[in-house]
Amino acid sequence: MTTGLADLEARAQKTFGSAYAAIADPFKREALLRTIQMGGFFQKFRGELLMGIYDNKALWPKFGYEGSSWEKGGYIGRGFDDIDWL
Repeated sequence: MTTGLADLEARAQKTFGSAYAAIADPFKREALLRTIQMGGFFQKFRGELLMGIYDNKALWPKFGYEGSSWEKGGYIGRGFDDIDWL
């Protein structure tokens, strides 16, 4: 984690002359993240975040996730496309 964050900070300094968190433009921050998105640090963070969401049933209603579907016969006919915020 420390190495990955240090790399992101170094890229921000080199590209924009400031710390990553100080970059006000969200498109510029995203551009920096895209430069590291295939690397181990980003993929590990992404995986942990996704599992943190999907493993936390209290968050499911906020995202319209109904949980695993295979035990219920799948999503076909049950509202696969029923979330309105996406």
